[in-house]
Amino acid sequence: MQDSISPVKRTDPHSASARAFVRSLNILLKFARLYGYDHARTVEHLDVAWRELQAAIPGGSEAGLLLGATGAQLLLDGVPLEGSPAEKQFAQLLSAAGIASVQFFPIVTQDELRRFVQAFPTGKAKPAELALQLKKALGGARGMRINEICFIATDARLKDTSVAAQLAAASLGDANQDQFKQWLNDPKKLLELIAAAQGSHADGGVPGPSSGGARGSGSRSSGTGPGVAGTGNPEGEFLTGPVAFNTGSSTGGDAGGYWIPGGAAVPEGLVPSHSYSTGKPVEPSEAEMYGILSALTSFGQMAANQGGIAGAAVFQQQVAQLPGTAQVTLRQAIAGLAAQTTQAKPDETMLVQLAEHLAIRFALEQFEHGEVKVNAVRQMLDRMNQEIENLRNILGAHENKMTDAGMLVESHREILDRQFWAAVPESGKQSVLLSDEAWCIPPRNVQSYVGGLIEKGNIAEAINILQNYAACAESDDSDARKKTAAGLSELAGLYSKADPKLLGEALRHVGLRLSVEQDSEVQGMVSAAFVRLSQEAATSRAYPAMEQALDLLAGVETQRPGIARTLRGKMGIEERVPEFVEEALRARQVAAGLTGVLKLLPQSAMEQLTSRFNRCSHRQDAEHIANLAADLGEEGLQYLRSTLRGGAVAEAVEMAGLLSKLDPKAVQVFLPGRVRDFTRNAQDRMVRQISASGAPARCRILLDILDHVDPLVMPLVIDEIGITSDREALGRLLTIVDGDLPIGSGQYLRVKAVEALGRIPATESVAALKRIASGKKVFGWIHSQELRIAALQALEKLDLSWAQAFLPKSGIESEDLTLAPLTVVANSKFVRQRRHTRVRLRKPLTAVSTNLKENCRLEIKTASLAGGVAAINRHLAPGTQVQLKLQLGLRSLHATALMRDYRAQDMAFEIVDMNLDERTKYRRLLAGKLTRLVPVVEEETANAAAPVDTLVAR
Repeated sequence: MQDSISPVKRTDPHSASARAFVRSLNILLKFARLYGYDHARTVEHLDVAWRELQAAIPGGSEAGLLLGATGAQLLLDGVPLEGSPAEKQFAQLLSAAGIASVQFFPIVTQDELRRFVQAFPTGKAKPAELALQLKKALGGARGMRINEICFIATDARLKDTSVAAQLAAASLGDANQDQFKQWLNDPKKLLELIAAAQGSHADGGVPGPSSGGARGSGSRSSGTGPGVAGTGNPEGEFLTGPVAFNTGSSTGGDAGGYWIPGGAAVPEGLVPSHSYSTGKPVEPSEAEMYGILSALTSFGQMAANQGGIAGAAVFQQQVAQLPGTAQVTLRQAIAGLAAQTTQAKPDETMLVQLAEHLAIRFALEQFEHGEVKVNAVRQMLDRMNQEIENLRNILGAHENKMTDAGMLVESHREILDRQFWAAVPESGKQSVLLSDEAWCIPPRNVQSYVGGLIEKGNIAEAINILQNYAACAESDDSDARKKTAAGLSELAGLYSKADPKLLGEALRHVGLRLSVEQDSEVQGMVSAAFVRLSQEAATSRAYPAMEQALDLLAGVETQRPGIARTLRGKMGIEERVPEFVEEALRARQVAAGLTGVLKLLPQSAMEQLTSRFNRCSHRQDAEHIANLAADLGEEGLQYLRSTLRGGAVAEAVEMAGLLSKLDPKAVQVFLPGRVRDFTRNAQDRMVRQISASGAPARCRILLDILDHVDPLVMPLVIDEIGITSDREALGRLLTIVDGDLPIGSGQYLRVKAVEALGRIPATESVAALKRIASGKKVFGWIHSQELRIAALQALEKLDLSWAQAFLPKSGIESEDLTLAPLTVVANSKFVRQRRHTRVRLRKPLTAVSTNLKENCRLEIKTASLAGGVAAINRHLAPGTQVQLKLQLGLRSLHATALMRDYRAQDMAFEIVDMNLDERTKYRRLLAGKLTRLVPVVEEETANAAAPVDTLVAR
């Protein structure tokens, strides 16, 4: 058995612990097989498995952990486990041993776990031995329970014969093999045995079931047993003692007589006409019916153990000891079956079929006569099933074939129960389904009956039945609650089909029961029903039902937090939140209940909305997402606030944009104190998210964090402040322009501040810009050429006449003014706007990095004063700081840039610092390229990875 388990998707801690326990159990069994149970590694890993089992059982849980197996599939608490070959092998081992599941209760001890493990054989052993060893090892254990199903092996050498005949042949000698096969497969032979038994009984002086002149009472046939008419009787009758049988297919006869029902479950030939000489119907008592079933079971067992004439003699003796009414009933049933042998071959499981039909008909007549209630019928069928089950174990060929094919076999009790209710008249079914005992009817029969009503259009009647059935979950009877919970799990799809509102009602009954249920076994069934109904609600998009399920779960969480956590991970609603959010965003009108579901899942919903908000390229889409997030109410906002205030840095960064849109005051309070501890990459992304949010207060937020971010991020903050065109920024920008710079920043930031002032339509900044542009000293100008160019470009927007008059005497060439900052487009449909004109170069500009451990080479294809796009010989992580050396013939320019992700083999970079004199040279280089090309305006783009809103020359 392999010691690995396939990786699982994100789930709750208890589910992860349960999966870890399964993995450790596989490894432990492998060590035991390799080294034995006394080896140090085996003992050590037993302790590991014990600790993981304790962690896997949720705190406060009473049901514990259920490890099930069906074929090659392992299940944890009813949920399929994504299995590796090791897990599939383990599941096949349990299934082959006839073990349906292993229940680990909270009171399980380490000694019980050790005994459980040591019961597994270390060498080659038959699967059946494992079940026996587990029973023996766990005798008296209170913390573990082994739940079995019945598996029987088949002899491949006798596959062409009936199973009953195979069993007989296994115990008979060759001389008697053919004779006993005939007895087992031919009901006429069985009838002869019974008649012979009665004849011998009568010879002993014991009176028969009736006395007096019954028809044919004195006849004798040439057959083996006395008192049996030959099969060639021209009237088609069997004269068995004092009772006459009509072997035709007529369903006539005494109304109260005992007969085997027709239809799909029972052959028509099992409907004989019969009467005593007194004219009274044959109705055996319950004790007599048990005697009949015991006789049939004994005969099957004798076939396997004694065989031949000896087995037949014992069977005759046991039949002879039955009361007269019981003998008559048994003969009637076999006679009806014998009538079929002229048309078709008898069924190879004839004894099982006979026993089942006898039990079903007896229970049906008792129910129809009103002698027993619905609940008592189930108890009666359970007692009869105990007798029939032994016979099935001997003659269960069908179950063996299904088991060999890896299919889960329905329990014998369920089969008998289902067949009984299939024979109940329609009126009887309806009355029971609308009573307090509706839970007694098997779910398959309920589904068949209600499904038929829906097909006929009787929706109201179907809804009444389903409502009544769900209400049984709150019954005072623990067995009723358990059966109802199991039935609701099977009928979840029917509830959804009939009316999605029914799912909510069923969930309410189950959820209320979940909070108060004390029986651990019933609690497990109720939990499974709650999960199944919730999953169906999620699959069918019944949002009001989902909302009610989550609301009920919140109530359970206050009383039983361990159970609630376990159920939350299994319900599957949170996993579908991305689908729900997608549907809410696509629909013109949000479906009823959907917003309520998202409100009850604020964390998952806000994570999805935040992720989509940050990926938006169009302003309209971002506004739609923000409106949906606002509809989630205070719970969603509180999650965003708590994440920004104390959550992980990566999560806080992602939440900053949407929160600045919904609650800018919270961002202003919490962000400045945290942002200084962020990495430069996190600060850079956070600034972009806040700017792209379109929040009216984003300018104030950016101003608040300006002094707390990395100096290389400050130019981006200033640029984004200018993009807002908010007059609130004038004061701070003017102080930076005048030289009062934040700590760590340089003259490059002053240029950025001047460009930002040019985007804000305010006359207050004109005077400061004129001082920079026109300020002179004795020899030359006070400020650098690049700063003066930026000021003059800003004045062209704020005071064009002065700028035009000053230009001839400014010493600034008109070519230097070509690459001006782009004007902000009011009400742009895109969330980001480009800040500078990009120039597409005919010949790439070569640049190399000089600060990296392994430097790289860049071929710049498109460039602007703020950055560009380049082909790079190796990929760099976005946010990487590089010192670029741009080759201009024999000269070179230097700049500090941050790498951005882009597309294909290209990467974008953004210049965050540069010597102002070199920036002037760089400006002239790009302007020279621009003058020889035709400028073409491209559409706005929202590529957040590159600097934004574009004017490109080709």
